[in-house]
Amino acid sequence: MVRVISDDVAIVENVDIFTPIHDDPFIQGEIVACNATNDVFAMGVTNVISLQAFLAYPKELPEEIVVGVLKGMKHFMERHKAKLSGGQTIANPVPVFGGIALGVAHPNDIVYSHGAKVGDVVLLTKPLGIQSAMRSYRDLKDENRDALLSKFKESDLKRVQDVAVRLMTYSNLEVAQAMRDVGVHAATDITGFGLLGHAGNVSSLSGVDVVIDQIPVIRGTLQLAEFYGHKLASGFGAETAGGMLVFLEPRKEEAFRNFLGKRNLPCWPVGRVMKAKESPCACLAQEVQFIETEFP
Repeated sequence: MVRVISDDVAIVENVDIFTPIHDDPFIQGEIVACNATNDVFAMGVTNVISLQAFLAYPKELPEEIVVGVLKGMKHFMERHKAKLSGGQTIANPVPVFGGIALGVAHPNDIVYSHGAKVGDVVLLTKPLGIQSAMRSYRDLKDENRDALLSKFKESDLKRVQDVAVRLMTYSNLEVAQAMRDVGVHAATDITGFGLLGHAGNVSSLSGVDVVIDQIPVIRGTLQLAEFYGHKLASGFGAETAGGMLVFLEPRKEEAFRNFLGKRNLPCWPVGRVMKAKESPCACLAQEVQFIETEFP
């Protein structure tokens, strides 16, 4: 949500709450903070001021777990020169963690999920596949372990999981800085609705078609997604704290990629914006290609 306070100041707020995805409380806290702040960074806001914690959990949950989650959130925010500033705690039958992120920017610097133009290139800043990677993380710990290990090596699964954790705990701050520095038409982060779900939202709001012709994925997750019946290959795999989908003029692509490259961050051209044929939509190209990759 954006609130324009004056000609020079806009406040951007985002609320994000979800069930835990990792057993390590500290890592889970970092994932919570990253997921909550990414929606603010997706609007081109580089000055995130604070994060308020929202923790709902059963009374019998050990206190050290809750403390660990808060420590992870605090550490993530301090890395971004911001604060974890209190929050709310309630009793709940199952753990649910989240936060309310607050950022400040000039109104003219805000980037919205509308405004994509015909001819724009579409860039993605993190590979996909987190849903399948983290499903394998859970399955290695329960009765599904044998079925999983009959198809995949445990060392390969742990490598995929490590990449997913790096993705979920690495913020989109540098991407927001690149957006400010280079100038873009529109942007969105990729989370629960998947690549095509979020691209489709930009498409609808902008009145254009978005065609995705290549997709970077965590190496090994296409096979995992097929094993689990996840929709990664069709563009609808769910992500947590995913990358940014950025729409900009072709002449600015090199500058944008160089900005991130100097910070050792990847960026993939994944599609193009076209004039809408009928109702605006996002779709995969007939010969869509998948790029299996890692993350720094």
